[in-house]
Amino acid sequence: MEGMILSLEAMASPWSIIGGMSLLAVVAGVVLFGYMAEEEKAGRRFYWAEWPIPESEPSSHEEELRLAA
Repeated sequence: MEGMILSLEAMASPWSIIGGMSLLAVVAGVVLFGYMAEEEKAGRRFYWAEWPIPESEPSSHEEELRLAA
């Protein structure tokens, strides 16, 4: 088992490992967004993916600037 792990590290460059992990992340994102698009087409809403966040409404404590006479 150790021989397999050591031989893999010797044959694979760090750039190929980084590229493979990046490709895996892109594919996972595409699959997630495709799933979301199909579900939204069917009428389901994803509240966690909407912008702005529902709790982040602007506060009403801001005053308007008044011009001096």
